[in-house]
Amino acid sequence: MTSRKEEILNVTEGLIEEMGFEMMSTRDIAERVGISRGTLYHHYASKEEILDVLVERIGERQFAMARQNAADVSVPVLERIVKTVIGLSMDQGGGREILKHLNDPGNLLLHHKIQTQMMETLPPIFAQLVEEGIQEGIFSTPYPLECMEIFVLYVNEVVDAPSLEDEPQQKMKKALALIYNLERMLGTEEGVLLSILQRNMQ
Repeated sequence: MTSRKEEILNVTEGLIEEMGFEMMSTRDIAERVGISRGTLYHHYASKEEILDVLVERIGERQFAMARQNAADVSVPVLERIVKTVIGLSMDQGGGREILKHLNDPGNLLLHHKIQTQMMETLPPIFAQLVEEGIQEGIFSTPYPLECMEIFVLYVNEVVDAPSLEDEPQQKMKKALALIYNLERMLGTEEGVLLSILQRNMQ
């Protein structure tokens, strides 16, 4: 059974996608849940606090999805890497609003916490896939974990955060540069990851 706190988080996530974080109020959340604002404040002090908890929950959900995608040995290793990357994307709908909140200068502690969780969780997941690729003769690198630390750091610091206001063409250029350099770090055939990414995005 869903707890009241979980219900508030679920409703907030939907409202963010519908109207955006700035336009949404605690009154909107309370009415959608079917409780008074006083009851809402009993669980969370503000909508900012709700969003902080929601960001952490979404992060945990994405990490779980990454582990699941990476562990699916019925899928070729190159496909698993791309599927795992795509599964981490938050750059649309409510996820984009949450990214704006996370990268606000006033949320440095929360941003640092999520970034630390990402750097602790994601590189080992991707490194295991790289090691599989090395065994299959697809990749050739003596630094699987370190390559994936560079990859995750670039995605977090360059592709997601500062480029939120970039034009789509700029964001695409950064993504293509990432793939171009990732193929070289991993010592794989040029264009192989890009072709799989394009196929999965169709």
